[in-house]
Formats: sequence, C-alpha cells, structure tokens
Amino acid sequence: MKISCNIIKDLLPLYYDDICSNESRKLIEEHIKTCDDCKLELKKYDMKLEGVDSMNNEININEANMIKNISKKWKRDKKTSFLLGTTIVSIIASISSIIAYNAHGSYVAEDGRLVEMFAFIPLAFLFGLISVISIASLVVLSLIRYFGKQK
Repeated sequence: MKISCNIIKDLLPLYYDDICSNESRKLIEEHIKTCDDCKLELKKYDMKLEGVDSMNNEININEANMIKNISKKWKRDKKTSFLLGTTIVSIIASISSIIAYNAHGSYVAEDGRLVEMFAFIPLAFLFGLISVISIASLVVLSLIRYFGKQK
C-alpha cells in the first residue's frame, strides 16, 4: 500500500518522539526505506534539536539560576509573611480579648454570686505571648539574613 509523503511527514514528529502506534511505526519505516525525501525530513529533526540545544544551553542555565534565586527569595518571604501575619493576628486577638472582658463586665447572679468572664484574661495573655514570640522570631530571622549577606 502506497502512502503519500504528506501523510508520512505528518506522522514523523510522532515517530521521532516515539509516541506513535506500532502500525504507524512500521508504516513509516517501510516508507523511509524507499523515500529519500522523507528520510531527509526525519534527519532534519535531529539537526534542529542539536542546533537548539547548543545555542540555548547557556540561556537555559541562566534561566534556571534565575528561577532558583526567585524560589529561594519566595521561600524566605513566605517565612517572613507567616510570622508577620501571626504577629498581627495575635495582637488583634489579644486586644479583642481585653475589650471583650471589659465590655462584658460583671453581674450578680440570682443566687448571689459575682459572675465575671475571667476566661478572656488568659486568652489575652496567651495571644500576647504568641505575638511576642512571633516578633522575636522576626528579629532573629532578620539578623540571620543580615549577617548571612555580609559573609
């Protein structure tokens, strides 16, 4: 069965990448044995890839280094953003706990007990402690980065 060169040329990229079916592979190999134009076309794929690799090798290395630098900076910024967010949320929660304690006030229950919302006091201290730890971590992280750059 004679197949046109146009069909074979359409299948050559699949053949070259080794993703065509076995039937297509056999068909292309039989056609290439008899057709010099298609054989030359297949060889062009090798030449194109070799030329691209040799020209762009240095560019690819530079781009890879640039992406690595961006990745490192993003990971550093991720830590800083997390600590900063933790600090802000903790401060807001601590202040909110103090305001809630004062706003709720105290009252005398029917049985004569004094009722106050003391649970807000430990919460305020807990969130305050978390914010102090986050601020200290930010300072330590900044110092590590500062002295790490000076080396």
